[in-house]
Amino acid sequence: MRKNINKIIAFAIGVSVMSGSIIPVFAADSTTNASTTTTTASNAASTTTANSNVLTLDDAIKSTISMSNTLALDEQNIAYQDKENDITKKSDDFNDVNDDKEKYDDNTADTKLDQLKQQRDFDEDSLTQKVTDQYNSIVTQQMQIDMATKNLAVENKKLQDAKLKQSLGIQTSIDVQTSELQIQKDQNSLTTAQNKLKDAEYSFKVLTGKDVTQYTLDKDIKFEPFKIDGDVDTYLDNVIESQLSYKEELLKISKDYYNDKDYESDNGLTTDDLDTAETAAKDAVKPTLADGATLEEYEQYQNDLAKYNGAISNYTGILSKRLTYLTTKLGNYQSDVTITNTKKQLKDQLRSYYTNLQTYEASVNYCKNEVQLYNEQLSNAKLKYDLGIMTESDYNAQVVSTLQAQIDLRNAIVAYNQNKQYIQKPWSAAYSSSLY
Repeated sequence: MRKNINKIIAFAIGVSVMSGSIIPVFAADSTTNASTTTTTASNAASTTTANSNVLTLDDAIKSTISMSNTLALDEQNIAYQDKENDITKKSDDFNDVNDDKEKYDDNTADTKLDQLKQQRDFDEDSLTQKVTDQYNSIVTQQMQIDMATKNLAVENKKLQDAKLKQSLGIQTSIDVQTSELQIQKDQNSLTTAQNKLKDAEYSFKVLTGKDVTQYTLDKDIKFEPFKIDGDVDTYLDNVIESQLSYKEELLKISKDYYNDKDYESDNGLTTDDLDTAETAAKDAVKPTLADGATLEEYEQYQNDLAKYNGAISNYTGILSKRLTYLTTKLGNYQSDVTITNTKKQLKDQLRSYYTNLQTYEASVNYCKNEVQLYNEQLSNAKLKYDLGIMTESDYNAQVVSTLQAQIDLRNAIVAYNQNKQYIQKPWSAAYSSSLY
């Protein structure tokens, strides 16, 4: 009796698999995707037609740069700094300032302008990374939704088989309920993923001005191993120096100008100058003018008042200038400490990125081998399916596993490329989260 039931089950499931087209649409689509996943280090590749409207990553980056308020502001800052430098130059020439002051103003002006140009480049790098991250995220989410949709089809087919077995009395209602709950869970996850994709598409449109729902995105992604020629620490130190070069240059200019010996003596701000001015101010007596004073007495009063006010003004002026000088000196010291600490923090961060890079490279190599293995397994499964010795459910489950392997490979490459960018241009990690 059991043998007869097994024959009935096998026949019923066989009809379900083999009826209609020998190669189901689901299976055919998945096989096509798997066979094209060999380009660019075995990355997932799209099967778009020649008529598809493809939005490349480069196009998205160019669009973002062209409409960026941040970069427009950077250009304004550069233009205004250039004008300010011209005014400072004219002011120094008109006031005939000494050579040290003129050199200080010229060097400061030129370095500030260069720093603003560097900031513009940094912001462009950051925007590029931000667009890249969002673009890759959307592509991955699209692939995940595609996989989840196919997986849901697999679960639905399993449910059909479970109901068939239940009707034959060889599977309980609990087994069917378990399948139904799994489908409900998968459907909820798919709906959540679709909603998240809509949010990501909206953010991408705000950033780039491009509506990705009107385009096909390029699923290819480059993987180029990053190797440092020579000493790693030397390379990382050079990257840090490049990032902080203008801050250090401005600090050096300020420290050279506001040095303890020359600046104080040249500008009358020594402690002796301060003591002399203080004594003169304390000794000064404010004159008074008696009622009915003569013209001669009034003129004398004006002279005495001018001397008194001059002594007080000289003392308060020296106090103010010395306070400004000391505040500048303290600011230079604080900047020195800040730059030193920033270098240490950046060095730790870059070394961490480099360590992660090696881990991600190993992950990429593993995932490449995994994708190759899954592609071979899928090819074998396709042969078995065509011969009628593998069910539709089992074949499609193999398709889903292959898609997951492709997604894992893409995620590993994305993480690798991101860390590589952070090593080469660490400022792109610092600013990319907030720029538009």
